[in-house]
Amino acid sequence: MQHHKEDQPARQTGNAASDEAAGRTMPPRLMAFVVAVIAVGAVLLVQSVTVVRQSPFNSYLLLLAVLTMASGRFVIKVPGRPATVSVSEVFVFATALLFGPAAAALTVAIDGVSASLTQKNRRLYRTLFNIAEPAISTWAAAHVFFAIAGAGPLAQPSNSAPALIAASIAMAAVFFAFNSGLTSVALALESGTSPYDVWRGHAWHLAVNYYAAASLATLAVRLGPSLNLAVVGLVAPLLMLSYVAYRETSTRIDEAHRHVHDVEHLYHAAVEMLAIAVDVKDHVTHGHVRRVQRHTLALAKALGVTDAIDLKAIEAGALLHDIGKLAVPDYVLNKPTALTRGEYETMKRHASMGARILTTVDFPYPIVPIVRHHHEQWDGRGYPDGLVGAEIPLGARILAVVDCFDALTSDRPYRLKLSIEQAIELLRARKGSFYDPAVVERFIELIPVLLRDDSVRDCSEVRGSVVASLARAARERSREFNAADAPSVLAFVRRPTRALIDNHVARMLGAEACLYLIDPAADVLFVAHATSRLHEAVASLQLPTGGGVSGWVAATRTTIRSADPVLDVGELAESLGLRACTSTPVFTRGDLVGVLTVYGTQATAFSDHAVAAVGSLAQEVGLMMARASAEHDGDAKFAGTSGLSIVAAS
Repeated sequence: MQHHKEDQPARQTGNAASDEAAGRTMPPRLMAFVVAVIAVGAVLLVQSVTVVRQSPFNSYLLLLAVLTMASGRFVIKVPGRPATVSVSEVFVFATALLFGPAAAALTVAIDGVSASLTQKNRRLYRTLFNIAEPAISTWAAAHVFFAIAGAGPLAQPSNSAPALIAASIAMAAVFFAFNSGLTSVALALESGTSPYDVWRGHAWHLAVNYYAAASLATLAVRLGPSLNLAVVGLVAPLLMLSYVAYRETSTRIDEAHRHVHDVEHLYHAAVEMLAIAVDVKDHVTHGHVRRVQRHTLALAKALGVTDAIDLKAIEAGALLHDIGKLAVPDYVLNKPTALTRGEYETMKRHASMGARILTTVDFPYPIVPIVRHHHEQWDGRGYPDGLVGAEIPLGARILAVVDCFDALTSDRPYRLKLSIEQAIELLRARKGSFYDPAVVERFIELIPVLLRDDSVRDCSEVRGSVVASLARAARERSREFNAADAPSVLAFVRRPTRALIDNHVARMLGAEACLYLIDPAADVLFVAHATSRLHEAVASLQLPTGGGVSGWVAATRTTIRSADPVLDVGELAESLGLRACTSTPVFTRGDLVGVLTVYGTQATAFSDHAVAAVGSLAQEVGLMMARASAEHDGDAKFAGTSGLSIVAAS
């Protein structure tokens, strides 16, 4: 039994070795506090032993001690609280009223020793604390009772009902104050939290339990120098009935809590899956979405949002704000150049479409307004409803600022990221027109803290995406590559194939091209062929799968119409005057084997005709490589050896 009825320094899990290690690192203030409590308890117990030894033996004292220990084994955990309740305090208080503070303190100490014997891997200082603290609480509470009642232990009947009521209330209050107060301080020192935060989690339940116990104990001993068996006989069934009913209710509530927890877990998993679906379609990283979620939630709290429902809505809304993009055509969503008026109108519909999608789901939080209005502007020129200023939900205003900043400071297939300073400058320029000025300024204040938290976050929590390293190609030139290191698939890029690429690209004014092949073993793309101006400069170039424009195309198997060549060839793009590129996957026998990328000197995007021509060229290259592979297989079979197969991307 634990008279303090809460999770204390005594409660722990783990093996003995870990406990010993934790004991060696016990905070000095906790050690000093625990030693002080144990010392006071030891003094009181020594005194109590002396007093009890000088008193005549009474069978009722032994009976109450047995009842205290027996009833203490039947405890009920308060649902959702770090506390338990039982009826054992009735017998503790009865012992105090009949036989005095010393007998009661000694009883709870013996019970503490008995309880410790059933605990595994319990540290010594915790065991001693759990013996000393109840003894102190009981001793102090009993003395207060007798001081207010104006008499010693109830050896003679007392007919002063008001005095007894006041004394029993005071006894319960003092016991509660010492018991919960000492334990809360110890827990707070051990965990580094506030004693009040620990205490308030169980205060109300323990206070009611102790007052009821004190009242019943006073009633049971009020009429004489021993337990009133008639009162005990009448009250005991009620106590048992209450115990059974409360335990049943507690079990049901715990089951309900577990069910709610499971449902909430499934809810979060569903939200996560929807967010990942949007990421895949929108070709952004899940790291971007997670950062936006963390930063939006942090900014909301910094702006004074404390309501749990509002915070949950903002957290989920940050993940799902672009869910409507599932209804936007890919060619519009991932177009790397400026959208036409019609395409822009199509893109704008994602906000209202997202709200419509989420309306069909009975979410427990108000997510829909955040999703619908995250593209509204402070001056009323946003969409879909043209809301102005404070008409825009706060969650949507916060999300708009965070999402813009993270997008500006992230690489995209069509541009490199801005610096932090450039992004902040742009946010300030849009303050009061696009965004809520107060939200912008508070976010800018938080940026250093948010970025520092991002930098120390375990990268395993962030699911990578194919676009995460778009700019690596300009920085990562790991090892020199030569023909001797090439995978076998390079043998199928024969002279006719190279000539085909050169001839087609020569017809495109100022264009150059690279045929990249995939080495799945190293998870990189290497240059199998490049046109004349690029040949020597890119001979040793390698791109990680997912890195650069060509690596992105290899990872997504998706053609990109117009992007920045810097993402592939770095500074070489500027020296050769390359301004744009289009890239498309190359398939052989249904397997992805490489990427064909054409780099142009024109600043304007590649025309539909040019993109189609590059796509046709990639198909022709794939067919020629397939024919070369088939010829090789035929020769190998004729020679009686096993054939080589095309290397496919994983």
